[in-house]
Amino acid sequence: METKTIEVKLTNYKGVEVQKREVSVTPEEIQSEMERARTYASTTVDKADGAAVMGDQAVIDFVGYIDDAPFEGGDGTDYPLTLGSNTFIPGFEEQLVGAKVGDQVDVKVPFPENYHAKEYAGRDAIFKVTVKALRSTLVPELNDEVVAKISLCKTVDEFRDYVEKQIREFKADRILQEKENEALTKVVEGSEINVPQELIEERAAILKNNLLVQLQNSGNTLEAYLDYNNLTEEMYNSYVSRDALNMLKGQAVLLEIAKAEGFAYTPEELEQELFVMARGYQTTVDSLKEMIGEAGVRMVGEDILHKQALNFITEQSVEI
Repeated sequence: METKTIEVKLTNYKGVEVQKREVSVTPEEIQSEMERARTYASTTVDKADGAAVMGDQAVIDFVGYIDDAPFEGGDGTDYPLTLGSNTFIPGFEEQLVGAKVGDQVDVKVPFPENYHAKEYAGRDAIFKVTVKALRSTLVPELNDEVVAKISLCKTVDEFRDYVEKQIREFKADRILQEKENEALTKVVEGSEINVPQELIEERAAILKNNLLVQLQNSGNTLEAYLDYNNLTEEMYNSYVSRDALNMLKGQAVLLEIAKAEGFAYTPEELEQELFVMARGYQTTVDSLKEMIGEAGVRMVGEDILHKQALNFITEQSVEI
């Protein structure tokens, strides 16, 4: 059987122009992250007598009714709901503000028009809610003692420097990814690439199967996924084919660049990549090799070449 291959005629991939991006960290970003860090040292206390406020956790029993009849999936027992978390239907949590332990509250809310369960979308519902417990979260002021509890730092100033460094590194990584994507996109757009339809269909099938496995593992279905994202299966197939084509083009271009530049990898580098993969699958390298076969090992090697070529065109790019 004839093996289908991707034909690539490269454009100039050295000196690709990319947008200049600067890493900047504002005092507001640092303060926001430090405020979030305070919550790691928070404590939760029972609120036996007070009324519920936003931010409290209400432990509730509830039964939902539509047209005076309970509906499937609309009930729960001992559910810990943090008010303000937007976990439930819009408007639900706000109606529990002011309730006390032991109160019974009729929460009246309409289901959103775009609700994922179409049989409920746009319909009015009443939830009969019993407040069984209330808990408040106490967040301490950020001082040296709290900093020592939530980090390896000893002072607030040292922690602030650490937070700024982490934000800066995160942004730098994101900017590098954006720069890589832009450089590769421009090389792909300037190159002549012929991808056989058979390969597109094969890759699209793999992508779709990966999604199906993820959905199955999380207890969902493709139908629910499509419904939630307002997609028909025809639309989804079109999108996944487009993604498959883009992936194949990018990988083919990177392999062609690796070939042109004489890039290679050592057996040790390949083993290291396989080791990282095996650890992710919680198995051994030998078991992983047996599972993915020779073709899979070859693809891991190609991924190394992809990374080398991507690093090369990014380093060779010119910021404007």
